[in-house]
Amino acid sequence: MTTKEPEELATLEADGAVREINRTARRASGRKPSRKTEGVQEKILDAAAKVFAQKGYQLTKLSEISDAIDLHVTALRYHFPTKDVLVEEMINSLTRELHMRLLATLQQLPPETCYRARIEAAAITYLNTTLQKLDYIAAHGNVINQVPEDVRERHFGLLNETNRIWRDLMAAASEAGELRPGINVSLANQVLQGTLIWTREWYRPGGLTPTELAVQILDILFDGIAPR
Repeated sequence: MTTKEPEELATLEADGAVREINRTARRASGRKPSRKTEGVQEKILDAAAKVFAQKGYQLTKLSEISDAIDLHVTALRYHFPTKDVLVEEMINSLTRELHMRLLATLQQLPPETCYRARIEAAAITYLNTTLQKLDYIAAHGNVINQVPEDVRERHFGLLNETNRIWRDLMAAASEAGELRPGINVSLANQVLQGTLIWTREWYRPGGLTPTELAVQILDILFDGIAPR
């Protein structure tokens, strides 16, 4: 892989992955939804995340989700006709949001930004996005092995596109000489992503902010824990 500037990385993703991600979004019609419709759908998805997090996929009923936001189940079905459609949009929505925000973060960085700073900026974006939606994270873990296989496969396709952003960043950092010579870049990427992902299991508001947490994680991963 050749070294890519953040704009190049983002443009490559935006030209392919983002269009694919947008095509997989389930909506009530082929038209762009209005702000009012988007607001209703967001309320439904937020409620769905809470219920799926508590009951899993198989035991959840659409009426339980509609009751949670005082919406008639028929109105819910207008936006998400089946439980399969709703759960797919619920597990994909955070992935799409994260993907877009990561690309936007990278696009906004000056071309001369070093890769450590780019990776740190991406980590800050990642934690500020995911740690604000812990219901979605819990729901994802509770339903991903219960949803229909085709739903799961499409979701993993979206995840792979987002993971590619991290793989490209780490590979470019290595090529630019910003990682230790001889380091296993794939393993380093797994350590980075695994550390960021694991925060959802223990993070509690009131301590370090997501931004502070990301900065400290990157300091530890890049500089180690031994005395300098």
